[in-house]
Amino acid sequence: MAKRNYGSSLKLFGFSVFHPLNIILFTNFAVWGLLMLEGGGGILTYYFGLNPSLVVEKGMVWQIFTYGFLHVVGEGLFMPFLHIGMNMFGLYTLGFWICRYMNEWKFFTIYLLSQLGGGIFVVVFAFVGLKTGLVPEYSSWDSYHTSTIGASGGVFGILAIFGNLFPEARFAFPPVRAKYAPWVLVGVGFAYDLFTLLQYYRSEDHQTSFFGMMSNSGHLGGAVFGLLALKIFSHWGKPVKSPIFIKRIKKEASPNAPIPMDNLFEVQIRKNRDLLSKLHSISSVEEREKVLQPLQATNTNLCPPSSYDSEDPFCLRCEWLQNCELRRLRKNDPLV
Repeated sequence: MAKRNYGSSLKLFGFSVFHPLNIILFTNFAVWGLLMLEGGGGILTYYFGLNPSLVVEKGMVWQIFTYGFLHVVGEGLFMPFLHIGMNMFGLYTLGFWICRYMNEWKFFTIYLLSQLGGGIFVVVFAFVGLKTGLVPEYSSWDSYHTSTIGASGGVFGILAIFGNLFPEARFAFPPVRAKYAPWVLVGVGFAYDLFTLLQYYRSEDHQTSFFGMMSNSGHLGGAVFGLLALKIFSHWGKPVKSPIFIKRIKKEASPNAPIPMDNLFEVQIRKNRDLLSKLHSISSVEEREKVLQPLQATNTNLCPPSSYDSEDPFCLRCEWLQNCELRRLRKNDPLV
């Protein structure tokens, strides 16, 4: 069966236009364009934005998923573009690195599941808020009659995955390590919601700001579902490659301290990881062979073909991994 080859296709931001990152980008901007033409707040938002009351009372369950493709529109261009722009910028910035270590369609599936999880959390939080009386019925705090739109549920799922793969990476905002970033943002968001709700109950003055219009329950649901999806894929499918991201050493080790055995292989593991990551980003079998051919080692004593696994710790330490990778490539595609 012929393999899909993106090598000669049109590219955007270094990816084929058919890459899942660009598919998400095009879809969101296409829907945003339709909303701009409609003027916002019309039939598209009514039927496809997420309104918990419509989901529960009228059975419009598709809104739990479709809300993620809609974004704010209105007068002017800056504020509406800020909403979709921040979401798509975050998606692309994080997705660019994640797709180096994860199959792009697995990434696409996790993004959609995160978006779905965000929608589920919005409905559950709104319903509980209504029944307990904690959230005013017609407020902007993820209330029962408030419409939620935006891709941030999916983006927070991707942010949580990024924190799992690159836990020690640091963000400029929030200024924390990646593994803490989604939970810090969600925590700050809920803290602000709590503060404004207390202000509302004291004065019944319902005021919101840019931060008060964020769907923190959707962000939480996206992050939770993103991590759950990653765990499921890692358990039932081929494990997701984990990039080597070394913690910063706060104190120099004693010069007489024994060197851990793992550190002796660190350079080779990093080299092999980088090679595998580079190969993963190339869809053309011929191009992969061109990368591997000059790297072939001579006078090797390779293990049997069936024992090679690019995720196996022993294989990752081996200086002949490139030979095994080329052998597997030619076995899977005899025409090479």
